[in-house]
Order: sequence, then structure tokens, then C-alpha cells
Amino acid sequence: MVGEPEDYPHVSVVLVNLNGRKWLEKAVPSILDSSYPKIEIIVVDNGSTDGSAEFLSKNYPMIRVVALDRNIGWSPANNEGIKAAHGKIIACLSNDMVVDREWLKEIVKLMSLNSKIGVVQCNSLSMWDKATFDSCMNYLDRFGYSYGYVPRNRPQEVFFAEGMAFAFKREVVERIGMLDGYYFMEYDDMDFSWRARLAGYSVYFLPSAIVYHARGGTVGRSYFQKVRNVRLYTRNHLITLMKNYETKSLFKILPVILAIEMGKILYLMLRGNLAVALAALRGLLQAVRDTRIILVKRREIQKIRKEPDAVVMRIMHPFNPMLQLLFLASQAKGERFISNSKPPIGGI
Repeated sequence: MVGEPEDYPHVSVVLVNLNGRKWLEKAVPSILDSSYPKIEIIVVDNGSTDGSAEFLSKNYPMIRVVALDRNIGWSPANNEGIKAAHGKIIACLSNDMVVDREWLKEIVKLMSLNSKIGVVQCNSLSMWDKATFDSCMNYLDRFGYSYGYVPRNRPQEVFFAEGMAFAFKREVVERIGMLDGYYFMEYDDMDFSWRARLAGYSVYFLPSAIVYHARGGTVGRSYFQKVRNVRLYTRNHLITLMKNYETKSLFKILPVILAIEMGKILYLMLRGNLAVALAALRGLLQAVRDTRIILVKRREIQKIRKEPDAVVMRIMHPFNPMLQLLFLASQAKGERFISNSKPPIGGI
């Protein structure tokens, strides 16, 4: 357990920023006001042109700024921050959020309870009304589709931690590697959490680690808002399955997921979302094109495996096509679908 301040492990907070100076003006002071006694802040500026790096250097000389000359993507930029970090725990945040004073203390307290707790997701509420749920308890089904549930009032094991506000022990990175930079963005947090599970770590949602998020401040609010996001989401979804499953599981899953994805593309075309449908198709084709690259990554991941698929699947959500249709309908409206029911975890 964490006791006196000298017992607290050093924590590194990594923010990736892209033309978000107006958000940094809110985010940085709130992090500096955190009650946690041992903290460093690293801002990775992803090639901003709005003076973000200069603003930080002038006003917050205690912050380490990693200034990149171009946008290299969310996951590669976070990796640059992780490389620069000194902490035993690393917390990654979106730039468009503010944090509660106790958020880090709560994370460290939970991680200290059990050595197997490797990844923790914060409880993100809307920055605008501070009551609406922005994040949720997140699960994947065996086909890699995600499901979100309204947070409960106690820590809850989930399948993956959403990357806009999550923390992990340095030992997890030393064991499984950093975020996969190939992804650029989308599904990289799911892949990271899955790999942590394969290595024997657990992933938790922590309701008392509160942050406030202006969802869509830096990237689009919904699946449909940016066609590039659809391509990456579809491609990386398939890649995540190809990398992380055992061979026998992959042979069972892959034909089904390809059929589902082609059906989804047809559904989008019939609904008149031609640009989105074509972006999804390009994502599938890119995954096929890069099979050789993916197989190399897969071999490395299978080397770290401590848990078989049968154990990992225990925390997977049952496949539910109706919930997936509700997800697509909500995204088409620019909304987020979060179920208020109890997650039916335990079966596959």
C-alpha cells in the first residue's frame, strides 16, 4: 500500500498535442494542481502550427516538451513521451481535458493493491457539464467489437482501457513493449490492453480517478466524422485480432470477422454512407497488403504470452449484433452509445 509521500512512486504524465494550445491552457494548470507529490509532465507536440510548443516553453519551463516537426500519429507520439519518461507509472492523457486533484493518487492507490493490476483507465466526464459520462467500462467481444457500459461505483475489471486517459506501470511496457506505432491511431489502446492481458496483467476502470474531457476537441467525435479514422479503425481492428490470438483461435475468428466487415460495408452503402463504406474497404485491403509486417509483430507478441486465449476470453463480451447496430446508429448522429445495463461478462 502507498503510505507517506516518500513512498509514492514517481509518475510521468504524457500529453500528446496537435494544435491544441487552447486546450493546454486548461489541461496543464489542472495537472500541476494535482495533489500527487511526485509528478513530471511531458508534452509531445505533434508538429503544431499554433504556437503550442512556444507557449509551453514560455509559461511552463518545468514541463518537458518533445517537439516533433510533423504529426506522426497518436500512438507514435505517445511512444516518444514514454521514451522520455522517468516514472514507475506512466499516465497518458488527451490534451483536451482537465483533471481532478486526486486523480493520480487514486490510480497509484489501486495499482499498489495488486502487482497484477497493470493498466488503469480514468473515469472521464464531460468537460461541459461535469456530469455526463464521457468514457465507460470497455469490453471487446471475440471478434474485436467494442461495448461500453456506464461506470459502477467501484473499481471494475474491463477488457481494455481507453487511451484518452489511462495509466500503466513501467514494468508493463518493459514486458510487452510500447503502443504499436504502426496503428497511427485507433485500436492502439485496445491492442495494448490485450497484450498486457496476454502477459498476465489485469486492466481496471477506476471511477474515483476523475478527469473531464472535451470529447472531439482534437479528433472527431464520431466514427463517421473523419473518413481517415474509419480506414484506420477498420484496418487496425483486423490487425489486432491477427496479432493477439493463438493460431487455432485466429483460424476460427478470421473468416467470421471478414464476413461481418463485408456485411457492414454493404450496410453502409445501402444507408448512403458511400465514403465511409469505401474507407472501411480500404482498411481491410491495407491489412491484407501488410500481412507480412503483421506476422512479424505477431511472432513477437506470442513470445510474451503467459495466458492462453481461454483465460483472456473470460473477460470478453458476448457478440451482440443489436448493440453493434445501436453503436453505428449513435455514431451516425455524432453521439456515443453507452449501455446502462450490467455488462454480461463471462461467456464467449
